[in-house]
Amino acid sequence: MPLADVFLSYARPDAAAAERIARELGKAGFSVWYDREIPAHRTFADVIATELESAHSVLVLWSESACASEWVRSEANRARELRKLVQARLDDVRLPMPFDQIQCADLRSRARRKGHGWAQVRTSIDALIGGTGEMVRRPALYGNRRGMLIGAGAAAAATMIAGGALWLREDKADHPNPEAALLLQKGMDTLQSNDVFAADNPGSLKDAIALLTEATEADPRSSVAWGSLALAFAALKRVSPPSERPGLDGRSRSAAKRAFEIDPHEPRATGALLVIEPLYRHWLDAEQRDRRALKAAQPLPLLLFVLAEMLASVGRCREAAEASARFDRKSFIIPGADERALVYLWSGGDLQAADQALAMAVQHWPQHPQVWRSRVAYLMYSGRASEALQLLHDPTQLPPGTPEDRIEAMQATAKALTGQLGARDAIEGNLAYLKANPTGVFPVVHACAVLGDSATAFATLEGYYFGEGRWADLAPLGGDEARQTEALFQPPMHSMLNDPRFGQLVQRIGLEDYWRQTGTRPDYRGR
Repeated sequence: MPLADVFLSYARPDAAAAERIARELGKAGFSVWYDREIPAHRTFADVIATELESAHSVLVLWSESACASEWVRSEANRARELRKLVQARLDDVRLPMPFDQIQCADLRSRARRKGHGWAQVRTSIDALIGGTGEMVRRPALYGNRRGMLIGAGAAAAATMIAGGALWLREDKADHPNPEAALLLQKGMDTLQSNDVFAADNPGSLKDAIALLTEATEADPRSSVAWGSLALAFAALKRVSPPSERPGLDGRSRSAAKRAFEIDPHEPRATGALLVIEPLYRHWLDAEQRDRRALKAAQPLPLLLFVLAEMLASVGRCREAAEASARFDRKSFIIPGADERALVYLWSGGDLQAADQALAMAVQHWPQHPQVWRSRVAYLMYSGRASEALQLLHDPTQLPPGTPEDRIEAMQATAKALTGQLGARDAIEGNLAYLKANPTGVFPVVHACAVLGDSATAFATLEGYYFGEGRWADLAPLGGDEARQTEALFQPPMHSMLNDPRFGQLVQRIGLEDYWRQTGTRPDYRGR
């Protein structure tokens, strides 16, 4: 089969634009390959590796979805290494590093009508095909910074899908057909770019659901595909409006049921059902469910993190760190695991290990939003506020799309901690941010606590948990289902933990009942 002139890399939500561009390239005389079809006799990893590396050029279509896709970034990085990268912009998104330093054609709708961007794309492709551009072939290096490692064939890929990252399972490999394997790989890669427990990118989660739905259609007998789809719906439920949650809950349970019909012990489906159950005020039930799930299976990373989240939510952060430490983060790399490991170690008081976890997280995910936010908070509240302030002023470290008012609030706190701004001014800056962003409760509570305004911190928490007082509007629209307690036990709260008002707060929330029923105690009360 003749090699393609152009390998087209894009994110799933941009499929329509990719097809249109592929047609335009075809009309211009270029042969184009993209992943719409995989030959039945070839494994998906072989096809991707062969087509990308043998194509004369690789055209990456950048968009907000593409920038959030680890898969697209991986393809773009491989093309850059082979010196045959051609870039085009589909929307106004800021390109990720280092691609923002490379020429990028403008194919946004207005620019496309003028034709300049299209001419630039054609010229670049012509140069590479004609040999005037540099085209250096190097051996492929797969698995370097992926949410999952890419195997050499469908069986190996399926084993890694069943055995990679949060979904580790070694006793039984699922073997989807090649088309389903490709869709499953991309869907799980997109899902893993979010922290299932604190996802803040609904668009990326919807992308994962679209891919995984297609995977189940391509191979309805793949338990991995159904279990992964159940987990994606469960993650999306956490960040969706209350009116949408029942439907997402039902879809998650339905997909999990299909997975269990194929494999009664499918771990992703098990994890999905744990994730969608309420945690706030249901800590005892949640702990019992989590431990039963772990006992019934291997110590799967997904299930370990579900248990760790539960333990951190009741102030047992050292135990949460111990649970998360059972997950091999050197072999299986995902942002949520890296970020959670840092937070649990920090909250458990092991700063040396937390420093190491931070270094690993930054190495793996220098611009991931959740990793970046936890990095700033850790530096700011562990005696390194000057470093936090430098990070906040460094645009090359800033995740694309970070709200400016959030950055300003964080800068105000860091300036106050370094003596460059009065504490009262910093607190007022944080409260102004909170008024405009009611979901940003805990970063503001932490700032108030550290800057010495415990009265405002407690008033804010009363509004959030009970819908009372000046800050009553902070009560989540989703009610108890949307509330969480983990941040109550993180280091910025230390000055408030022995305050009688904190005791009254945890009593009203129901945590005292949990500690009494289980015979446990939170870390701050000693062991």
